[in-house]
Amino acid sequence: MIKYNYKLKYLDEFNMVVLDFDEEKTIEFASMISDPLGSDIPWRFEDLKKDIENYLDLLRGRIPEYRHGGNASSVISHKDYTIIEDPFYDEEEDEVEPICKLETVEFVKIILLWAYETYKFKSKRGVIAREEAEMVMKWVEQKMLEVESIENGSMQ
Repeated sequence: MIKYNYKLKYLDEFNMVVLDFDEEKTIEFASMISDPLGSDIPWRFEDLKKDIENYLDLLRGRIPEYRHGGNASSVISHKDYTIIEDPFYDEEEDEVEPICKLETVEFVKIILLWAYETYKFKSKRGVIAREEAEMVMKWVEQKMLEVESIENGSMQ
């Protein structure tokens, strides 16, 4: 599914799911991958749906780039790669500008995995209705199949 090493962390006190990429060694600043999840990329279905549709259009080559940013990160996605930057980087204080670059298809899979786990967790905790969670989780599974199909070149 996702080619990068991660751990799922459940923050009960905040009803949040975090994907921890701290142990991923193939990507510089891999820990930044989870920064936009939940802040710049919302878990609420209507917003998530719009984002995923835009990412699918990007992967299919229908739009040249897709941008997110604000609260926790700046995310600029192109068809082949996504760049995650720290919006609070200070040239004078920081030695190296933290920039994480990964494949866009992998970033979309990460978003979908995070959304799936978020809905499952929030449903178990009673934060959202089980029926809503099940509906979104099925939608996520279908979108993951679309992403994998695009990745394999069988669906444009």
